[in-house]
Amino acid sequence: MKIRVKYFLWLSEKAGVEAEELELPSKSTLRQLLLELGNRKPRLSKIIQELLVGSSEIIILLNSKTPPQGLETPLKDLDEVAFMPPLSGG
Repeated sequence: MKIRVKYFLWLSEKAGVEAEELELPSKSTLRQLLLELGNRKPRLSKIIQELLVGSSEIIILLNSKTPPQGLETPLKDLDEVAFMPPLSGG
């Protein structure tokens, strides 16, 4: 199945792209996507590890919404996963 991944703000610089499509096995979860990204994107590996253990402030959206089952949320063909750093203002 194809998953579209989008990186916002400084994450796109670390990823080397603003968006990409990845091919994953059917019945993959958000956790499996993160593991795959960690293998493919060495500059994101620390951030991915923090996401996997729950110590990151990076926001993950699945089709513009919070994943209902967290990292165990199943993915479907053509889903879009977005990674956004927290925003602050003043």
